[in-house]
Amino acid sequence: MSIYIETERLLLREFEDQDVDGLFALDSDPLVHKYLGNKPVTNKDQCLEYIATCKQKYKAHGICRLALIEKSRAISLVGLA
Repeated sequence: MSIYIETERLLLREFEDQDVDGLFALDSDPLVHKYLGNKPVTNKDQCLEYIATCKQKYKAHGICRLALIEKSRAISLVGLA
């Protein structure tokens, strides 16, 4: 199962390798990590590893965090319960 939700302004979908730049911009920002354990990533390879882990979880469990895209620009990551 692939998750893909689209509104006029946003996309909510599984991570793809092309999301690495947007994910790095978010996940390397210390302010983003203020309440997440203060462990921002330091390079894009860490983001690619995270994306690869998500892809494995999509296959194994059908779910992992998702990319929230503002029509071609990553703005967040999201978990569904």
